[in-house]
Amino acid sequence: MLILGFRRFSELVYSVVGKYTQQIDLSFHDLGASSKTDFDALIDRYHPDVIMSAGANAAYLADTLAVPVVSQPVRDADVIEACLKAKQVSSKVHLFTYAEPTGVQARLIAQLGDLLGITVIHKFYRTSDEASEVFYLSLAEKPEVVVGPSYTCHMAEKEGIPSILLYSRESAEDMIENAMAVAQRSLLQARHSYLRDHLFEQTEDLLFLLDPERNILELNPKAQQALGDARRLNSRLRQSWHLNDIQNVHTERWVALANERYLQIVDVLEHNDHLLGYLVRYRPVQAIAAVKAPSIKAANFVVSSPRMSKVASLAKTYAVAHGAVLIVGESGTGKEHIAREIHRHSRHANGPLVAVNCGSLPSELFESEMFGYEEGAFTNSRRGGHRGLLEQANKGVLFLDEVAEMPLAQQSKLLRILQDKVLRPVGSERSIQLDLKVVAATNRPLFQDVEEGRFREDLYYRLNTFALEIPPLRERKEDISAIAAYYLEVFAQQYGLSVSPDEIYVDLSAHFERYRWPGNVRELESFCERVVVALMVEPSGNVTEALLRASLPELFREGAGFTAPGALKQNELQAIESAMQMYDGDRQAVAEHLGISTTTLWRRLKTLEQGR
Repeated sequence: MLILGFRRFSELVYSVVGKYTQQIDLSFHDLGASSKTDFDALIDRYHPDVIMSAGANAAYLADTLAVPVVSQPVRDADVIEACLKAKQVSSKVHLFTYAEPTGVQARLIAQLGDLLGITVIHKFYRTSDEASEVFYLSLAEKPEVVVGPSYTCHMAEKEGIPSILLYSRESAEDMIENAMAVAQRSLLQARHSYLRDHLFEQTEDLLFLLDPERNILELNPKAQQALGDARRLNSRLRQSWHLNDIQNVHTERWVALANERYLQIVDVLEHNDHLLGYLVRYRPVQAIAAVKAPSIKAANFVVSSPRMSKVASLAKTYAVAHGAVLIVGESGTGKEHIAREIHRHSRHANGPLVAVNCGSLPSELFESEMFGYEEGAFTNSRRGGHRGLLEQANKGVLFLDEVAEMPLAQQSKLLRILQDKVLRPVGSERSIQLDLKVVAATNRPLFQDVEEGRFREDLYYRLNTFALEIPPLRERKEDISAIAAYYLEVFAQQYGLSVSPDEIYVDLSAHFERYRWPGNVRELESFCERVVVALMVEPSGNVTEALLRASLPELFREGAGFTAPGALKQNELQAIESAMQMYDGDRQAVAEHLGISTTTLWRRLKTLEQGR
């Protein structure tokens, strides 16, 4: 478990944690993090099952992190006790609480003055920033004593104002016990999730689920058929099944059971460094012989069509050049795979590949995340500073995904760095010489954004030294079968399906080659996984129309197929004009309707304008 909070809160929890030391492993960390990246680093460092925090900080962490967050409760008795302590300092008490109180607590706070013979000036807030604003505005009222959460007490101490922590030892114990229950549920959910991921029910293997003491918790149907009631398994049978000598490491060994040879595979089940138990599989020798070695494809980059072969060849050529590469392609066409190919063949192949999603980087965090900062550069800056993404990518490749979504203000800052190749972190006097290759990607023609004033022309030419256009999957149908075969094989091996990928694709080919693939390769990958999983529970073991309708309903929706092949050839420009009217100028929708890329559509629209 991880405690994230300011000093007074951490000290309170530390004062009561002694009674729980045999039950939990607790770490404390001052709440100095300022971004999701910082919090993710803490998660990677501590691997907590649950985080404990308080007030606005707990609410923010719960919204930001995937790890469960338990908040310090505030009981009515805590409010009364804290105000009584404050009364010993002054009869005028400034009370700060997270969120506007409701119900009984609201009535209690309204009556506190009369109950305790004091003047209560109550302030509430919803975020940490609002807490700071509310507190500093209250200084005009010259508070003599402050009651509130640890952050408020922290600010009061800095102003030399006496402060009383709102939380009590009893409520801290309640929080710890609640966190222990949440952590236990998390461990159980992890065990169940692990079982689902390994398709406990859908395998020819005999499966034993053991707890950390190697007691049998569950058997799959195949093992039940062989053994009967697992809980009555006597010591002799346990020994013959080699369950007593299991070690805390992954092992594979041949064992003899009832005059047959099995491969015993032991997987150690762990979650955040906690031992959940063991999954023991017994695989018949016949099944081992039937499994083929997996195909090896570099970065899952499958190429079959002449157009994509040319793209792959150009990517390798541009990789060894010094200039930036701009990749243009619809969503799901594999722009990141191309970026990885460029990295793999570049002179920076031994350096890092740092990917930045420009569309999801908040404007207020752009400089600190991209350029980094020194310790003390701003309020709540991380101790020791922070290495920005540009510095992390030095001696490697910086991949700017969704670059068209970057606001103009951020574009100018990035352009200066790319031109000068010198980085100066925020608040730092030191300069860092950059040696990196830049690869950018966009899902629409970037020059169109330049013409419409949404993208800087100078940055466009800086990024567009070499251009790579990835055609959508519907324009390179030769790739569909090769990519589908690859993913069908990957998922068949992952889920233990013994049917040949080629046999599966025979029943899919007509549907796949007719479909227009709006989601491109990403959608094809998803379809392949769905089909394989559906086959795991299909009694006939065949790809039936009912199975396809249930697992891939997109194939049967109206308009799922390609537009008639002659539509564009017969009267291309009229077809474009008609489609533009039909979709109210939505170029992405028009391109999908006509079965062409957005880049091709842009060129054809230019032709239309010139012909008028």
